[in-house]
Amino acid sequence: MKRTWVKAVTVSLLCAPLATRAGGTECDYKRDWMSSACERVMRVAHDGAWDLYVTGYGWHIDGFDDRRSELNPWSYGGGAGKHWVDANGNEDILFAIAFSDSHHNFEPIGGYARQWYTKPVLGGLQAGGGFFVGVTARSDVAHYVPFPIALPIGSVRYRRASIMATFIPRIPGLNDGDVAFFWGRYEF
Repeated sequence: MKRTWVKAVTVSLLCAPLATRAGGTECDYKRDWMSSACERVMRVAHDGAWDLYVTGYGWHIDGFDDRRSELNPWSYGGGAGKHWVDANGNEDILFAIAFSDSHHNFEPIGGYARQWYTKPVLGGLQAGGGFFVGVTARSDVAHYVPFPIALPIGSVRYRRASIMATFIPRIPGLNDGDVAFFWGRYEF
């Protein structure tokens, strides 16, 4: 019971900042960069198309030599999001996913991503790269106290389907090694 309650509160905390501003239509901040960021997020929230995410694999690259066999590489889970494509074919993305982490525990992530894409070849094949910023919570980091993250992303997309990935570097005192995390996305 307690674990279910913690999960529900964590997901609510991750989504609250976006939900609070989703009703508003103005992005009037004293700083231009904050207004620009707010406008991008609001444009995705109001005008974006829906996405479906399926998480799948976490490659524990190094730093885990003595415990690698104990870690969960199959990061089963999923989520949903929205994306908005600009005039150059690049995307702003809002997303929320949850999956089984390296220790078989529930991990939610939500946030904003920006991706720039190559021109399509072979009928719609593209490579993309960019970043995402958001919030996550883990059982092994302050027992599900939400904390911010900022990571690079890359993708290979064919028309509406993408394989996406990020690299999570080793941070001394926080995690034991580098991880490459992979997931799929389908754009509606």
